[in-house]
Amino acid sequence: MSMSAHTLEQSLKYYLTTDSAVARPTAWTISLHSADPGAAGTANEVAYSGYARQSATFSVSVADPTAPVAANTSLISYPVNAASYTVTHIVVWGGDDPLVIQALNSSKTILAGVAAQIAAGELTIGGRN
Repeated sequence: MSMSAHTLEQSLKYYLTTDSAVARPTAWTISLHSADPGAAGTANEVAYSGYARQSATFSVSVADPTAPVAANTSLISYPVNAASYTVTHIVVWGGDDPLVIQALNSSKTILAGVAAQIAAGELTIGGRN
């Protein structure tokens, strides 16, 4: 996964300067996108009646100390839509700030009448590419 420009800027400020960084988020949501979300993370977000960004929690594993990984700790499920749609990207939000913007390894078509779901541990951030 790729850190957003916002996350990179705040990380650099926090670790490498005495500049103030934003407050640490304490709640996270995941948005689904049908094409590149852009640098702000807001473009091409899926939209249908009942759709909303869904809450997520994460835990960090250092099983490989050279490549720590954060993964979602539980199932993330979206409301069912009447029409099919395709997801190509996701954005992890900390409040109103995009933290991670990432293309899926392969696009996922969500069929009409089926809920999009991200299984526990399926969404990983960090590690090695």
